[in-house]
Amino acid sequence: MFQNQRLTEIIKSNIVKMDKMLLLFVYALVMISTVFVYSATRSTKFVVQNLIWISIGTLLWIGISFIDYRDMKKHIWKIYGLSAALLLLVRFAGKKTLGAQRWIKLGPFQLQPSEFVKIAIIVIIAFWIVEKYAKGINNLKDIIGSFLPAIPLILLILLQPDLGTTLITVCSFVFMIFLYGADMKPIWVIAIIVILSAYPVYRFVLSDYQRTRVETFLDPEKDRKGSGWHVTQSKISVGAGGLYGKGVLQGSQSRLEFLPEPQTDFIFSVISEESGFIGSTTVILLYFLLIFNIMRISRLTQDRFARLILYGISGIFFMHVIVNIGMTIGLVPVTGKPLLFLSYGGSSFLSSFIMIGLVESIKINIED
Repeated sequence: MFQNQRLTEIIKSNIVKMDKMLLLFVYALVMISTVFVYSATRSTKFVVQNLIWISIGTLLWIGISFIDYRDMKKHIWKIYGLSAALLLLVRFAGKKTLGAQRWIKLGPFQLQPSEFVKIAIIVIIAFWIVEKYAKGINNLKDIIGSFLPAIPLILLILLQPDLGTTLITVCSFVFMIFLYGADMKPIWVIAIIVILSAYPVYRFVLSDYQRTRVETFLDPEKDRKGSGWHVTQSKISVGAGGLYGKGVLQGSQSRLEFLPEPQTDFIFSVISEESGFIGSTTVILLYFLLIFNIMRISRLTQDRFARLILYGISGIFFMHVIVNIGMTIGLVPVTGKPLLFLSYGGSSFLSSFIMIGLVESIKINIED
């Protein structure tokens, strides 16, 4: 009986310590997601599956939030090994779709391990920096060294090929070390190298479909009925919404099937057409508040390991917003990266809720 009372007290204490505003923004986004996934597909099947992933994700963040994030330090190499094993499984036994081998089929469902591994990479890098670079990241050697453990995992993701997740993860790492106070001058050297290597990578590294995406990004009007179709129709959707939008279920682009993958890659285009500038701006504001709240929590803790994890999670959310919304309005190439908590898809929902669970775990344990 005493043990049950103690457990009840711990649960109550954890609930009190949780960041309620963060959860408000998360569930505002998933409610919007459910409405517009139905509007994009006119299918209750997608809505039911969306609600299932949200429910599982909710259980995940609750479970993770009740685990002390500091315990991950004891199991960091197990996390590393599991991440490598999942990516190797995808490499040799994954499902191949549209030239990419990124998914593992589990009965009626399929999961994309790279969505979860990018979180593990953030945790691994945070641990590595705290252990090996306590005196700071002060030069190019330190920057490369701090990223060293992630390189094998990044290469396995890149080989799928999944350039979008690779770029998001690398940019999140830069986000981490910048906020950590690293000397960023060497980053300019790396940026120059990246710029100079852009054409060789485009010519000799990217696969055919990835080169097509780059060409479409540069000039979507060149092949409006072919490779430029996605971006062209998306821009029409965004522009057609005007100030107030056409109304939910009234979007012609998705209803007439002009907009490809409206429930996943181009969910923001559907939202823009049906809710207009006001609706799309509200969505962007919700993401800003979500990221702001995560950064606010980072200022409450003195634990560098926790701070680095929060910086990395903020970077992941920020980059997904930039890449996905930029893709829908033609500012970045089409990479197929989801808008977290909005785009339909099990892997993206579950990985997003895992990150929220980690944030809440840190918030709960701040005062310990």
